[in-house]
Amino acid sequence: RVRFWKGPKTPPVRPAPAAAGSEAASHGRSATPLELERIQTARSRIDDAWVAQRSDRELLPFARACSTADQLATRLRDTATWRREWARTDEDWSFDTFFSERRDAFYRDIDLEGEMMEWLGGESEPPCVTKEGASLLLLRPARYKLGTVEKEDWLRLIAWHGARATSEWPSDADTDKPGHGAVAIVVDRTCSGVRNQDPRLLRFLLPPLIRHYPASLHRAYVGPVNYVFYGIWAVATLILPRRVAGRFMLLRGSDWKAQLRRELGPEVSARLPDNLREGDG
Repeated sequence: RVRFWKGPKTPPVRPAPAAAGSEAASHGRSATPLELERIQTARSRIDDAWVAQRSDRELLPFARACSTADQLATRLRDTATWRREWARTDEDWSFDTFFSERRDAFYRDIDLEGEMMEWLGGESEPPCVTKEGASLLLLRPARYKLGTVEKEDWLRLIAWHGARATSEWPSDADTDKPGHGAVAIVVDRTCSGVRNQDPRLLRFLLPPLIRHYPASLHRAYVGPVNYVFYGIWAVATLILPRRVAGRFMLLRGSDWKAQLRRELGPEVSARLPDNLREGDG
């Protein structure tokens, strides 16, 4: 089920809001005693440096995705092994380095500000966050050129940034917000067309990212949406769990920038690139 923008709604009442500064809280909800017990039991069964270095807050999304401590321990072992291979935090996979080293691998014949991916506010420190506490990523599919970058490099790039966004950047002051420890994405489809579609890359990237970064996508705003988009969306919805697909908001019509502004709020919208601001181009 996908969401189309239908105007602002009254925020839902959320159970068990987290207290600001609570270490054992994630996505605006404090950990329950049962979840904390599940985490501690799983920790006791795993001798792994990656797991030992993670806070309860970081492991909480995994605990919520598993119904028993045994399942949680198995999943954490799997993720620890995977992240050592793909989220190489001791290497430089910053967007600045990645795109500057591969300038010819992306379309430059389009009038867009910025590279294919960037954190709003930069990546040298925690970037701009939405009013719901999620780090905000800008994605420009129109720059994507099929077959010029190895799919493994794409996965390492996203995994590296995923580790920073879910582990290093979340602020204790935002634990009461539903986007805390997660990422929001603005998919700017300006100038994007058939030449930028790569369903095979999606099939490679999405399954491991969903498994090893549970509940890490808070919201994705996609616009402008047209008939070309639905080809790649059909592939994505075959892979994405329903709960993840439901976090996508498709912005249709000539007022899609106004829709985006209403969702993000004026303060965050004012920091967007010019072409994404209401009333611009």
